[in-house]
Amino acid sequence: MVRALGIDPGTGSMDLLAFDDETGEVFYAEAIPRRLVTEDPSIVIERLMRIHRAYGLDAIVAPSGYGMPLKRVQEASDADIRLATFITCEDEERGLQIVGLRRLMQMFRDSDLPAWFTPGGVHLPSIPAYRKANRIDMATADKIFTVAAAMAAERLGGARPENINIIVVEIGQAYTSAMLVEESRITDAIAGTAGFWGFMGGGFMDSELAYALAAVRPRFSKKLLFSGGVSSIYGISGFDELEEGLGRGVGKAREAANMLAEGVVKAASALVSTARKRPTAIYLSGRAMRYPLISRMIVEGLKRSPLLSDLPAKRPLLLSPTAKEGASGAAIIASGLAGGAYRWVVDSLGLRESSGHVFSWVVDEGLKRDLVDEFASTC
Repeated sequence: MVRALGIDPGTGSMDLLAFDDETGEVFYAEAIPRRLVTEDPSIVIERLMRIHRAYGLDAIVAPSGYGMPLKRVQEASDADIRLATFITCEDEERGLQIVGLRRLMQMFRDSDLPAWFTPGGVHLPSIPAYRKANRIDMATADKIFTVAAAMAAERLGGARPENINIIVVEIGQAYTSAMLVEESRITDAIAGTAGFWGFMGGGFMDSELAYALAAVRPRFSKKLLFSGGVSSIYGISGFDELEEGLGRGVGKAREAANMLAEGVVKAASALVSTARKRPTAIYLSGRAMRYPLISRMIVEGLKRSPLLSDLPAKRPLLLSPTAKEGASGAAIIASGLAGGAYRWVVDSLGLRESSGHVFSWVVDEGLKRDLVDEFASTC
């Protein structure tokens, strides 16, 4: 028996979930508004200390930003944490959400909690090197959590690890991320800021626009990466407004939902087009999937695609409705790291073989050194 806790650092909330991996009992679940964590990250540590004293946790999977090679939180250096949450000094002064996450990671490092920092897709050896060239966002650490929850659902459905061939898509409040899983290993991703548009974020950027930005806004804020998506284009503030608009038959709401669905379809289609193993299902997760009308349009978009129409749409394992699927996946990974029932997930994903840092796959060696020097040091 392992008592494991996972944390999913979403844009809207930071979700905590703890369970007994033998009985499946969830003994703690909470969604903390992300605003509160940004203002005072210590509230998360205080909760965890209380839970640990009450239940005796065996392992915790902590928020890890863009990720780092798997390690105990106490083993992480300042440079590890800064690279996993890289921002400019100007953005640090602006107090963006990621600053609160960085402070929380530092608090984890300074604690005696049995916690781990985990990798993102760019750190995994299962993704071929050429696919990672000049990429940073090949699925952040929390997106790997969602993959773990989807793999657990496949296993509950009777699939053996070597037969788990799926696409996992998370449609979150900020970004849409899609990951390809072949034989229980992540082999490709079209994700987040390097993927198609999402609800808030515009996804990947035209290199010509990046060139132009360097001239007019040479130190632009990372806040810009949270714009340009569905919300900006159609002036819709959140999923609640979008769902309500769909229910009332508002034209711009339908156009917005179609745009969101098209991003999912394009990402999944691109992944399946080069997969060595034909996926057997598409797993859909994220805040958008909590809304019946929005989720129905996403599924309908997948069914209209010639490349995807035969793949059933499924949901990852959700251990508690209080916390998102990512928190379930993080707890599953925590169970595996402690040698529990889900060790097969950790082994299959190759988390222990992770390596490098977020800039490891920048092709130009001089540029890579400059990036590490800039973002690994303190302001």
